[in-house]
Amino acid sequence: MQLNERFDAFQTLGVNVAAISYDSYEQNASFSNEQDLRFPLLADQDASTVKSLGILNDEYEVGHPAYGIPHPGIMFVLPDGTISFKRAVPGYKERPDLDALLAAVREASFSS
Repeated sequence: MQLNERFDAFQTLGVNVAAISYDSYEQNASFSNEQDLRFPLLADQDASTVKSLGILNDEYEVGHPAYGIPHPGIMFVLPDGTISFKRAVPGYKERPDLDALLAAVREASFSS
């Protein structure tokens, strides 16, 4: 997982990393252990968070097993709760560019 590989780069910039999934707490814990994730994997089973962020994949209706899956995305949230960088891409095979996110984090760090 790319985010796990870049964990140290984010930590060096003073950024906490977390991911969110529509899977259950148990599934997330199992995946986190299997992948040896270095950051929390949060559960959003009712999709309220991904809906509020505008990244819900609307290909799946309520009741479908994949309902709640977000478009893969990354965002940088400032301490005041402002989202200063957000990228979400349709589908699940393509992932947003972590180099772009790191650049946005560096820029935000220097402008504050």
